Amino acid sequence: MTLKRKTVLIAAGAAFVVTAGVAGTAAYQHASERGEASSTGLELTYDADFSDDANLAGEAEDLFYGKVTALKGQKDLGIGAETQYAVQVQRVFKGDVTGTVVVNQQGGKDADGNLVDLPDGDALIQVGNRYLFATKYNADQRFNTLIPVYGDVPIPNTEAGAPGVPDADGDGQSTMSDRWVAAVKDQSDLSTAPPADDPTEEPADDPTPEASPS
Repeated sequence: MTLKRKTVLIAAGAAFVVTAGVAGTAAYQHASERGEASSTGLELTYDADFSDDANLAGEAEDLFYGKVTALKGQKDLGIGAETQYAVQVQRVFKGDVTGTVVVNQQGGKDADGNLVDLPDGDALIQVGNRYLFATKYNADQRFNTLIPVYGDVPIPNTEAGAPGVPDADGDGQSTMSDRWVAAVKDQSDLSTAPPADDPTEEPADDPTPEASPS
């Protein structure tokens, strides 16, 4: 498993936190996208690489395949644009989503149609396309928020070939379904941070210096 250090800004509407790194502690600091102090955003440094399927599956509350059927709108909950889509759930690999759900993505467009507030390397999902979605549920807003950058994997269909993936269902073919079944089976546990170092004990009072020999 490859681990690499990343910094991701989690939008207010996203409302999810990576509680620990796989191989190191997670550092938390409230911040807005513009680097100003804010109680609505979270800047997070972690040691989990979400390009690794097992890490992505371990962090997601819901991992499912579906089709984006409509653009629901855009809002700003205090840290920048966020875009909501209607997604028809077609197969669930982890979690309990059903029917049509609202999927929220950090980022959007300004009044001139320019992309804004997207994390580096990310792109807005497109109506009509199908993806593997890795999300966290926001109970307050009642939508599923994508894990930034890696939480939407374009897949034409779940039976598309996936070379190098174990044949999870034993039908003699390695498919995208097999890939995500294996990811959930092998998912990483990102729930527990390494213990903090024990504090160094200090004496209550300064010791009395010994007298110098005469």
